[in-house]
Amino acid sequence: MVKLPWFPIHVGDYLADTGHLSPAQHGAYMLLLLHSWKTGALADDDEQLANITRMTADEWRANRATLLRFFHKDCNEGWRSARLEHERQRAQETSQRRSLAGSKGGTKSAMNRLLKK
Repeated sequence: MVKLPWFPIHVGDYLADTGHLSPAQHGAYMLLLLHSWKTGALADDDEQLANITRMTADEWRANRATLLRFFHKDCNEGWRSARLEHERQRAQETSQRRSLAGSKGGTKSAMNRLLKK
């Protein structure tokens, strides 16, 4: 998997989808997205999810259903966001295209330098 230090956020879509969330739920949801972007699927483990969201176990239990509506259960891997996975795929493809273009440009530059000698 290509390491992606950034992820796109479509502000209009985010606000439209999350207008019903409390400030604490917004923060928790963003932390879940960030963790999922970095590591892949979220574990199906309430203690770990509470830790990721910086919530106590009681806070997590009270907010779990609301937050996990944004994710789907992947049979073997845990919780995934369909939108985030779509964006990850697009970002990986873009990164790979840019890497290939850069290597082609680098090869051409190196050849030009050799020919000038």
